[in-house]
Amino acid sequence: MTDLDAAYALVRIARADLEAFGTSGGECLDDDEMAVLLGALPAVLRRLGVGLSLPFRDFKSFRSYWKHQGMTGSHETRRRYLASLFDPVLAKLDTHHPHLVHDRPKSHRITDVTRRRLRERLPTDWWGTLDEVQFLGRLYDLDNLPSGDHRHASATQDIGHHCIADPYDWEADWIWTDPRFALADGDEYLLRFLAEMLHPEVRTDATEVGQLKTLINATLVHDGYELTETDSISGAPVFIPRPIGAGVTGTMKNLFFASNGPKPEFVLGDAINNDILVVKNGEFCLQYDRPLAAPGLTWGDLMDWWRIQAPFPEGTTGEAVGKSLYRRLWASLHYDPKQPEAITPERLLFRTYCRHYPINETGAAYPALLPQVYLHLDPRTRAERGGKDSVLGRERMDFLLLLPGAVRIVVEVDGKQHYAEGAVASPRLYSKMVADDRALRLKGYQVYRFGGHELGQETAPAMLRDFFAAVVDPQGR
Repeated sequence: MTDLDAAYALVRIARADLEAFGTSGGECLDDDEMAVLLGALPAVLRRLGVGLSLPFRDFKSFRSYWKHQGMTGSHETRRRYLASLFDPVLAKLDTHHPHLVHDRPKSHRITDVTRRRLRERLPTDWWGTLDEVQFLGRLYDLDNLPSGDHRHASATQDIGHHCIADPYDWEADWIWTDPRFALADGDEYLLRFLAEMLHPEVRTDATEVGQLKTLINATLVHDGYELTETDSISGAPVFIPRPIGAGVTGTMKNLFFASNGPKPEFVLGDAINNDILVVKNGEFCLQYDRPLAAPGLTWGDLMDWWRIQAPFPEGTTGEAVGKSLYRRLWASLHYDPKQPEAITPERLLFRTYCRHYPINETGAAYPALLPQVYLHLDPRTRAERGGKDSVLGRERMDFLLLLPGAVRIVVEVDGKQHYAEGAVASPRLYSKMVADDRALRLKGYQVYRFGGHELGQETAPAMLRDFFAAVVDPQGR
């Protein structure tokens, strides 16, 4: 079942049962089942770019809501309200195509001149070792895209007929002008299309891949984009598009985070391959040991890894795995020993993020917010350095987000220890902090700071929600 099919079904079931609620058993679901449905529905719709905010979460809160809104005693009033809630959603689903309907802005940095150059210079067999349906199916939901031929129900059948069954039916460069694939509409889909042309499963000749990458980057450079290597499959490079100068160069090799005790002691198990081997204090931090995929590190990735690390009994639900991971990450956050249950600024930030991007199957596609991440690992302790700071600079980041396109977001929560010695402002500490920030930015990291006082205000949760929406989910998907 596609997301589109699931969304239609969930909307219709929710609407029918909410209309029937309280009419002599007319509803099909019980209260717990309705709560699951109303939790899943907005999540599925978000994946399709359709927004839905519900002021109730189950039958009981629906009853409270309609009483509060003065809809008591009138099923017709309730039906009109539900129509106003769900009809716009169904209308969007009726016209939904994954690349054509977006409630989000599009970037238009790539000019028509650049698109024409790419169209003229790139090989006509853009699908490589695959066929057109196989290639496009890696980027688009072809079964939910319309057919341009009335004899077929979907783009899958349409393209299969005109490109494979009858390979000379369409012009060789038809893809560049077909509105279903949006190569002329904004930058996102064109860049994904170009990167996919170089994927190891699409092209196996390393020389050809290298030549195409050079050609594409030489053409895109004028508009500020490039394809850059982010991963490899069996030794063959995998590329992603990104703005020139954005993101962090290189690949992630070691990720130590959620530190809640002494710094790990380590040796280079294989100095040639830069393999770090922790020999002491490994129990006080987590070490993510998988390659970083092009979409970055998501809660789903981290939950899959955590399921093996713990380990959990067979059949453990994703919800239980997510709760266990949340507790372990929470344990690494700063707290006041005199008030261990108090919500400190760090805990407030983490809790706010997880309420809106939860560590469970619903939030699996969202970036993981990693606390207490080691940026530098100096093998010497501060005592061994005579109380001096490491020459490497700041050793740990409060929080890190690893986003698509090699974008790395650092979030710091500043207490007075960042800018004062005792009760006196310290220019020395402030200068060190901004110098470390400059060094991070020069490496490609994006650094955002929050003051502890700022996070102690009543407006802090709303402010954090707006911040994370802009950084993590700017298009409201």
